[in-house]
Amino acid sequence: MQRKLAEIDLSAEDTSERLIKLACGHIFTVETLDGHCDMSKYYEIDLMGVFTATKAPPVNYQNPPSCPTCRGPITALRYGRVTKRANLDILEQNVASKMSSELENISQEVEKISAKLESAKDDAKKIPFSSSEKKPEDLHHFAESRKDKFGKEYEPLPPDAIHQGAMTTVHGFSGEESRAWNKIIREFVKLYRKVAGVARTHGPHVQAYGAALATLYRLELAAIASDPERACDKPEPLAMEEVNKKIGQPPHKADTRFQVEGFFLSLELRYMLAEIAQSRISGLNTTSRDEDITTPTNLWRSYASFIYESCVRDASKAFIVAERSTASRLAARARMYILRGDLELFRFEILTERTSLVRDGILDDTHRKILSNRAQQKANATAALMKTLEMTYIRSRPAENTGDLIAERAWFAQNCRERGDKYVEEYRRLAAYLLTESGYAPLSLQEKADIIKAFGFCKSTGRAV
Repeated sequence: MQRKLAEIDLSAEDTSERLIKLACGHIFTVETLDGHCDMSKYYEIDLMGVFTATKAPPVNYQNPPSCPTCRGPITALRYGRVTKRANLDILEQNVASKMSSELENISQEVEKISAKLESAKDDAKKIPFSSSEKKPEDLHHFAESRKDKFGKEYEPLPPDAIHQGAMTTVHGFSGEESRAWNKIIREFVKLYRKVAGVARTHGPHVQAYGAALATLYRLELAAIASDPERACDKPEPLAMEEVNKKIGQPPHKADTRFQVEGFFLSLELRYMLAEIAQSRISGLNTTSRDEDITTPTNLWRSYASFIYESCVRDASKAFIVAERSTASRLAARARMYILRGDLELFRFEILTERTSLVRDGILDDTHRKILSNRAQQKANATAALMKTLEMTYIRSRPAENTGDLIAERAWFAQNCRERGDKYVEEYRRLAAYLLTESGYAPLSLQEKADIIKAFGFCKSTGRAV
């Protein structure tokens, strides 16, 4: 109001008369700084200007408030809720920037290593035959013990489940064969370790948010239970609403995006690994005449199934991470990876089953129809699920106008429906082959677009995911 300091009544209770001296030395009235720091975004304020309660914080990125005169930092305790929120946003952006840089470098390496896939597959076929050091009855034990190797709830398959040592101790291969295999896939495993590291990254701000959320939620539930006026059958939503007001932070999403992208890249690497393993199986079937070939073949089939199952599980983990962070587009893409994992695993197992029927000389028209019907049922179920997924996605992205709705449908069509249609068609091609034994070459489902999307993340670390 362009008043002089001498004109201020220091004994007044009015915020227009009370003063705050900032660390930079400049002095302002509380009323001025309250407006400058947008305190109304963080607190409920009555008509008299009194703060009556906290608010759920703004969702968008917040810049730290600064002195209106010199842009120096505002550190007054009155604005702690505002400054802490902004400082955590900066921390989140720093963590996200680091993760994006790592993913950008890794995605380029994934592109390079994918170019070596065919060469690796050829080399796998040529690995000299080496009998397993384990007895056939041990195979079931290895298959059961691997169920504990899929990793934690929010982390991808541990690299230790696929490195050279694990080929012997987890999957039952001979030391000689494990060493030969490791020479071929060493670069894949090394790169996978980097990708898994990104997917496991949780910034300190996320840990702080999780701890605060859990503590406040527990206290709020207890408060509701002890208050007869607030008691209800379902206190959880009410407790969470109050916690959101008190915690002062929205759920952090920037690094969630890169965690999920890390999951996606880890899946791409494992699908390549499974393709190489299938080439090894092909090499065993075509180059070895050993009567006991079923033992190493079963080992490799079990290993490939393990890789595919880990992909299905980790795609589901990625979906949960994205959904809990309300990252609807990431969640939609994760659902497509679940569908892809289901297809890859189903295709591998049903072709393996058909091979066994051929080897035993019992593949007849009845078996062909059974196998073909299973593939056709998967095609129909996937086609129906795609319609449900699209409706779910559109409902999760409220549109303010027709243009927004069209844009959301276009995004889903490009990023999800095209892939879903490809998966449905692959099931149908597989069904036709199983019924008629017509020529069939499994379609490569490698999502190069997702690898390319990992480039340039440093340029965009926003919350709209």
